[in-house]
Amino acid sequence: MKRILSILLLLTLMLAAAVPASAHPNSLASSKITFENKRMVVSLLVDQPSVLELDKVDLKVKSSYTEEELTYVMKEKLFAYIQKGFVVKNNGEPMAVEMENVSLAAGNNLQVDLVYSSEQLIDKVDLEYNLFFENSNTHKNVATIESGETSSEFIFAEKSRTLGMEAGLEVPFLTAVKQFIILGVEHILTGYDHLMFLFALVLLGGTFKNMLKIITSFTVAHSITLILAALDIIVLPGRLVDIVVAASILYVAIENFVVKNTNYRWVLTFVFGLVHGFGFAGALAETQIPKNHFVSSLLTFNIGVELGHIMVVAVLLPIILYVKRFDWNRLFVYGMSSVVGLFGLLWLVERVFDLSYMPM
Repeated sequence: MKRILSILLLLTLMLAAAVPASAHPNSLASSKITFENKRMVVSLLVDQPSVLELDKVDLKVKSSYTEEELTYVMKEKLFAYIQKGFVVKNNGEPMAVEMENVSLAAGNNLQVDLVYSSEQLIDKVDLEYNLFFENSNTHKNVATIESGETSSEFIFAEKSRTLGMEAGLEVPFLTAVKQFIILGVEHILTGYDHLMFLFALVLLGGTFKNMLKIITSFTVAHSITLILAALDIIVLPGRLVDIVVAASILYVAIENFVVKNTNYRWVLTFVFGLVHGFGFAGALAETQIPKNHFVSSLLTFNIGVELGHIMVVAVLLPIILYVKRFDWNRLFVYGMSSVVGLFGLLWLVERVFDLSYMPM
């Protein structure tokens, strides 16, 4: 019994560890950076909660600004923060920056238009981005960099805050590929509802062949809808997708109490995987990837998602197969399915009634 309780506690803690410390874990921004002779023009699009957190605003009470609140004082405060946190140098010399405009934008975002200027023609540029990390170490800024006929992407993140490049040259292709793969991996490892669904699926164990079919069907299904949604061929409302994802978690958790044969579970996994793919597409869309590099970004993001799945299953499966050797395996499955089902139920109620009590 002690062994049962120890393993149940271990996996419960693993699930609980998925709850982020921050009330706003998905801090996102995008920026279009254009070099023009002696100027660098930046159009920064950032989600409003990231800005509100700078003023220590409770995001459960307030999640957006009004037009009236975008006053001179607010602009000055934000501008001072950007001046300090987004520094650009040309040939080693800091470039002066001015804020041309700040306005409300679609998707609960703020658009901040900046102009960096230099006394010399822009040549070798060093960008240092240190915005919003103090409140969210998972903050990302997907930057599109245009100079003459060239265009490339770079993701500013906790561990990639600086970029050095020459005007007129693209960011190395492999650098961008690596960053979008990492973005996909991180999305899975912080996509707590997707993790719960995957955990519930593998809880029953089964033969290696059945497990492979389940994981493969989920991969194929979500890849199909991720591509269709990302290319705007089929688009579903984000709230509807979130509701069905929560329902899928609850359903599989309940099914774990009654299912005897997992041979055909890959069919169920495929159906729900289609819905989860729309969820992945929503996460990718939030990065504001430009259309001209969208397909390559999409494919590398999906590779990252799959690597994330493999990492999760590689950790969970040995534990589950080990427990399956003992008589108390059924008790273990019931206990963990109850935990997962509770999360699914809470998410479902929250998303159906548009509430906000879950910290993720």
